[in-house]
Amino acid sequence: MVKLNTNRLIKTEYQRIGYYEIVMFAFLLLEFLFLACDKVGDSNTRTAYLLTYEFGFHSQSLIGSIIYLFTDKITSRLIYIIAIVSFLVLAFQISILLGSLIRTSQQSVKSSVIIFTMLFLASPLSVTYLLGMHTERLDVYWIFITLLALVFLKRPILRWLIPILCAIAVSIHQGYMSTYMPALAILLLYEVYRNKYSIKSIAVFILSCITMISLFVFFQFAHPSYPFENAADFAKYLSAKSDFSASAPMLYIGFLAPFKDWFYGYVLPFTKSYALPLGIVFLTFSSPLIVVFLYVWKQSLKNADKKFLKFIFFLCVAAPLVFLPAAVLANDWDRYWAAAVNNQFILVFYFIYSKEEVVIKGVKKVGEFFEQHILLLIMILIFTNSFTFSQLATDIFSFIKDRETTANLINSFFNKRVNGY
Repeated sequence: MVKLNTNRLIKTEYQRIGYYEIVMFAFLLLEFLFLACDKVGDSNTRTAYLLTYEFGFHSQSLIGSIIYLFTDKITSRLIYIIAIVSFLVLAFQISILLGSLIRTSQQSVKSSVIIFTMLFLASPLSVTYLLGMHTERLDVYWIFITLLALVFLKRPILRWLIPILCAIAVSIHQGYMSTYMPALAILLLYEVYRNKYSIKSIAVFILSCITMISLFVFFQFAHPSYPFENAADFAKYLSAKSDFSASAPMLYIGFLAPFKDWFYGYVLPFTKSYALPLGIVFLTFSSPLIVVFLYVWKQSLKNADKKFLKFIFFLCVAAPLVFLPAAVLANDWDRYWAAAVNNQFILVFYFIYSKEEVVIKGVKKVGEFFEQHILLLIMILIFTNSFTFSQLATDIFSFIKDRETTANLINSFFNKRVNGY
């Protein structure tokens, strides 16, 4: 028999298993069909799949090495199929985890958890950025591995695999340190606190941190030993193993460009024309979420009675700052800021799952506020979704006012350094 509840957001106290998961997966599938079903990534994105460990242990070569175990030629069609399957698996993983979280939450906070889930799904920075122009980005594996590691974190035996998952994440791309690393590292530290500073939890935390830092330093500063004089020759070699032309500009920027040339000739000019306006728009659309998260962490810091727990919540507040070095050294601010926002959701959801009362109190107050101001919640959901289902989400270059000037700037840079004229 179903027990009724008068809460406006919850019609029943007990939902049959699978209800929440189906709804969430259907929404993510709708986003996929709307934003990515007929779109493919560009050659810059696809080129990353062609890199292997053929010439040594190099950055961004893990995924390609795995694919080449099963085929001698990586085609654009194969990459697209892999990207579709990867996103759908991630959507399924997210749906299962959030559905389980809602179902196992205390009844008094269940409606608040549902509201936070709605805010996540409506956020243009949840997983929407993996669609459209980023359909084939390697970022999807970062999120999957991070969530898998957090599942393992609650299991005494499986948690020893987390350092391996950390190694995989950084090996996919060292950019993991500026994206989803903070959420995983903070929650590893939180488990040290929850387990009363046990040797095992400390060991998992230390091993994971050492693994990530060591690999990051290696990939970031070790000089690649590719046997090619220039990016054009490198691209020609990779193109012979596929049905599309590998991107020489991507290879030059990612592996061969001297720091000064890369930073002053490419990053800074493109930041002004593209990344800065892009960042302002994303910051604007995520502003309601920023207010919500700041309130939750403020309440958590206020109510925490242990200094170490306060320190953990301080790290939660400071976690988005990891975006700053990425903003200085890269142009694709949408990917890095999306990770900063997603980390906040990951942290809040994990604390709820862990029954951390000080966080749950803050989450509950947010939920109660929106229940009393349901129109405001609806307006926020519409506001953020208006970004998701728009050209802005599928064409990030729409932020550029003078596309022709920017295109000429980029072409001039690469023609001189890659093509030699």
